[in-house]
Amino acid sequence: MSILSTSIKFIRQAAVLALLPWLACSCQWITDDYDDEIDIGVAPNYINITISVSAENNASTRAPQGGEYGDGTEKGIDRENEVSFITLIFYQDNTGINTTSDDAEVLCVKQYAVRPFTEDDLPNSHTHKIGESESVQNNEVLYTTGDQKLEESTLQAGQSYKVLVVANAIVDVAVGDKIKDVRDKVTSSVYTGTGAGIDATNFVMTSETDASVVLENPTLDTSTGENRFIYYFNCIHIERLAARIDYCINNATYSATYGGYVYNEVSGNGFYVVTKVTPFNLYNESEYLFKRVQDAWPATATTYLGNETLSNYVADPNTANKDNSHTLSYLSPIVQNMDNAYSVDMNNLSEGQLITSGGYNNVIIAYPKENTLLPTSHLKKYATGLAFEVKYYANTTATPVTRTYYHYLRHQGELSTGSYQAKQWADLSDTEMGLSTVSMNHGIVRNNIYRVSIEGFSAVGGTITLKIEEEKWRHVDNPTIYI
Repeated sequence: MSILSTSIKFIRQAAVLALLPWLACSCQWITDDYDDEIDIGVAPNYINITISVSAENNASTRAPQGGEYGDGTEKGIDRENEVSFITLIFYQDNTGINTTSDDAEVLCVKQYAVRPFTEDDLPNSHTHKIGESESVQNNEVLYTTGDQKLEESTLQAGQSYKVLVVANAIVDVAVGDKIKDVRDKVTSSVYTGTGAGIDATNFVMTSETDASVVLENPTLDTSTGENRFIYYFNCIHIERLAARIDYCINNATYSATYGGYVYNEVSGNGFYVVTKVTPFNLYNESEYLFKRVQDAWPATATTYLGNETLSNYVADPNTANKDNSHTLSYLSPIVQNMDNAYSVDMNNLSEGQLITSGGYNNVIIAYPKENTLLPTSHLKKYATGLAFEVKYYANTTATPVTRTYYHYLRHQGELSTGSYQAKQWADLSDTEMGLSTVSMNHGIVRNNIYRVSIEGFSAVGGTITLKIEEEKWRHVDNPTIYI
């Protein structure tokens, strides 16, 4: 490249900046090399986008608090965080995804690959979501498009745009589609695999918030040997559509002899062995691409990409149909003899299924879809939960007594202290409902980790004290329950 004097460089750069408002910008990605000498009227323009899988490596033990961040957050493992490509959906509307306008339409749709963000990608603009703690900000998993050239599109320099993101999935959205239709899109798949155990990869993720970008004040970059004007977008936050269920084994000792995790009895010589854990009522129908919350049932207001609070409700496409008269599709439906297809045998764990996460030793049980309930929904018919196969040995040589105990996973528990009662099959009620005075008392919400640990025993051959906690890749805990 020829060496220009400082004055000539200044004149060229000033001329380009003066022309920027009239330069056409594009979503078309180009990787062509350019001649060393660049005409000032056609200096290439690029955009550079960073995607954040928001998470934090912190865990605590207290009652489930619900809300957008619950009791804290937890960083996902690498397989859960991976993003290979994203789709950007550009539109213009001051209200954003919650618009009531029929004129708000998709202006541009573009798909492109991303790679892990490194320090070499700086400078970059990275604005965090409002309300995030510093610990959340410091533990985000970032991906970047790198510098991608804009040309030949309706996007204009100096204009502001709203942007929705879908990661790891092909989305049926086209230019001209109404935003009111896009926000109602559903998907039948939220990852690749069955979701049983660790059979889940390529997690589908979508926008966590209504993001905005502005094509103005580009950065002049000459590091590649050419003059590039780069628009750095603020970091766009995304979240997984799936949840995760863990069985925490911190208080147990594994025994191949007894085929599971052993817990000593409070008194006497007896002990308990958890040999199998089976998730039940895993929702198997469509899930919304973009999260929505309601203020009540029935709703007087619905907010798309809204924050969860202690008093509102997250809705899935069939929540309103969980009125006890509709039968929906569930994997591993609750029955007295649980289907082994989704059972996790504690004596035969897959490699990578036993992990350390959030300061706990955990067995990953399943990756459920979002499954939220009406206040009047019958839990046995609709609520996701866990069935524990437990063998009780009076002593090391005794013939064990085998029982199966069932517990529905809580999203926002009604107790700040105290215990819940898990039940055997004969004790389950067909008409039991969650507590109507506690929003989201039971249910599964996207991007959460629901974790169960056994804490102790109350009597010889008797009940088992469990603790259920729900952590958000974000995080909420549940207090003890009894089996």
